[in-house]
Amino acid sequence: MQESEKQYPARKRASERVPDSDYDLDNDERENDRRAPLAPPLLPKNGLQYALGIGIGAGLLTAIIGVLITLLNASTFQDAARLQEKMPLSVAQTIAGLNCLSYFLALLVCFGAGYLAGRVAVRRLFGFYAGALAGAITYLGGIVTQYIPNYPGHIASASTAGAVAGGIFFLITLLLIYAAIGGLMGLWGARTVTRKHPYYLARRHEEDEREESSARG
Repeated sequence: MQESEKQYPARKRASERVPDSDYDLDNDERENDRRAPLAPPLLPKNGLQYALGIGIGAGLLTAIIGVLITLLNASTFQDAARLQEKMPLSVAQTIAGLNCLSYFLALLVCFGAGYLAGRVAVRRLFGFYAGALAGAITYLGGIVTQYIPNYPGHIASASTAGAVAGGIFFLITLLLIYAAIGGLMGLWGARTVTRKHPYYLARRHEEDEREESSARG
């Protein structure tokens, strides 16, 4: 019996075993990586410049779309400018439909600007900037076209100093509203494209760990 024990020594316990293959080491490394906190990846450089460039391009695109819609329906806009208060209901409905189409396309472009900015610059705030800039340029483009002579829909009117001051305040208010709406659409687009980005996944992981630690404390 003793001779058999000498020939076949007892096996070591699993806890006392030394890993004799790379398989055990790989498992340990995976476990350590799973427990280690996720480090947020670095953001792309010059993200703000890319976002502003995208916003300017999107704003010019929406302005061009508005001009094309007006030129393709020049006769309708000329009738509306000529008749003004005596405008028939059919013409008014057509003008309203074309304006709604122009606004809807502008919203889509602002969303696309935020989506593209989020894809390039990752930061969602830059998507907001791109959409806000696109919305502001869209509104400014519509204002500039109203001062072009013989432009379809151009309405000439005499103005006083008080009317000009009130008009400037009204224009600034509408400009901020357009920028805010465009920024929200851009933020929506940026959130859509960065929802599963490693940077925001790491931030979400950190927030979850913070909540767990505060709940334990």
